[in-house]
Amino acid sequence: MSRLTRAVGSVRALPTVTFGLRDIMAWGTLGFMVIEGFTLVVCASVLVYLRKNYSMWPPEGMLLPDRVVPTIHVAFLLVTLPLARRVDTAARAWDLRAVRNGLTINATLCLISAGFRSWELLRALNVKWSENAYGSAQWLVVGSHATLIAVEFVELVGMAMIFWRGPVERKHFSDASDVVAYWMFLVLSWLPLYVLSFLLPHWI
Repeated sequence: MSRLTRAVGSVRALPTVTFGLRDIMAWGTLGFMVIEGFTLVVCASVLVYLRKNYSMWPPEGMLLPDRVVPTIHVAFLLVTLPLARRVDTAARAWDLRAVRNGLTINATLCLISAGFRSWELLRALNVKWSENAYGSAQWLVVGSHATLIAVEFVELVGMAMIFWRGPVERKHFSDASDVVAYWMFLVLSWLPLYVLSFLLPHWI
């Protein structure tokens, strides 16, 4: 014996591909940003906690961090935001050529950012991670954010390869938009960490 059923609605008219938080993949990206953001806050808290244990910051005998290259890096990252935004706009317009070129350019910019970050760790901090607690904390903060750059580079290259080699599906345009959202998170999350690691020691 079977139950009689009747249709109460139709989802036929709903789009198969959406952007923003209407897309389930965007929620995955948002969740990843929440996790990474919390990790960065914990790392920054270590540096703030250690500061309370010293009368001088950096501790006596330590060189101040260099501000020049990190400041150039921040300016560089801010310039990339409108460029990344263009990729999102192109993805929402289903512009294959613009998304393909935009992802390639952004992957290149991400690689340049990785070069800046390497310089910051090796030269600008003016301390080794193994030298003392201050050095370990500085490397923890700057290095943790460096992992975001590494993850984003792999993601950008992967997405660019999909758009260059195909086959490209409509859902990939939504994925490209999510990559842009993560890049914006990467850039904006670095701003307070940059102040904490490279500017604050000069101000206090």
